[in-house]
Amino acid sequence: MKQNKYFSAERFARLLRNDFLIHKKSYLFTLVGISIAAYALMYYAMITTKHVTINQYTGFIVFYMVGLGVVIGTAFPALTNQNKASSFLLLPASTLEKYLVQFLIRIVIFIPVALLIFWICAHLAKASLIPNPEIGFDPELSISDFSFTSLFNLLYYKDIAPILLGIFSGYSLLFAGSVYFKRFAIPKTLIFFGIIVGVVALSFKVFSHFFFPVSAANYTINHLIYKISSDTENIKLYFYIIFGCPWLFFLPLAYFKLKEKEV
Repeated sequence: MKQNKYFSAERFARLLRNDFLIHKKSYLFTLVGISIAAYALMYYAMITTKHVTINQYTGFIVFYMVGLGVVIGTAFPALTNQNKASSFLLLPASTLEKYLVQFLIRIVIFIPVALLIFWICAHLAKASLIPNPEIGFDPELSISDFSFTSLFNLLYYKDIAPILLGIFSGYSLLFAGSVYFKRFAIPKTLIFFGIIVGVVALSFKVFSHFFFPVSAANYTINHLIYKISSDTENIKLYFYIIFGCPWLFFLPLAYFKLKEKEV
């Protein structure tokens, strides 16, 4: 059938199995590494401060999510080596299947597994603490139990979806960068992102000279802020769009860049 040219379940399963057999040690060491790092970070913080609230877990998970971004940014490892890249591109599988294998492993499977590991490490770190009556330290009272529900409860419910989409957009950028750049993909992607942010900020400054010449001359920029609804302002909606929608561009970019390499 014509669709077999793009996707075949049997061929995809073989490609997925092949990738797992080749990189299984790398995947295993990665999971072990992030587990040890997450546990050590939280245990050190708990034993040092003797008091951890659910708010403080936010800092831990932000640091942890940055580490996950490094794993996602190293997708398509074969493309970093010319000989391996040639073998990878000649594999008897479609571009879509090669793309989906990496997307499935690095994002669809890896992120939920990594979040589960974080949850386990948080509870394990607390369970490892020993009460010290001399200083009045009781882990059950001083250290809050971690849960993703409690973490989400700290956020306004309308902000949860944009934040999750923003994280997904960041991971999509790193995923696309792993295809686009041959070597040092993560540093180059971050430099590219920094340049884009700088250009956008400079554009705001330039346009402010046209629309707010007096304020711009004094190095201040006035923003016309107004409510779109009872709890949403225009500037808030702007940031929702800026950080929540880029994945719609980056994921297709990764696919078509891989297809270009195939050609």
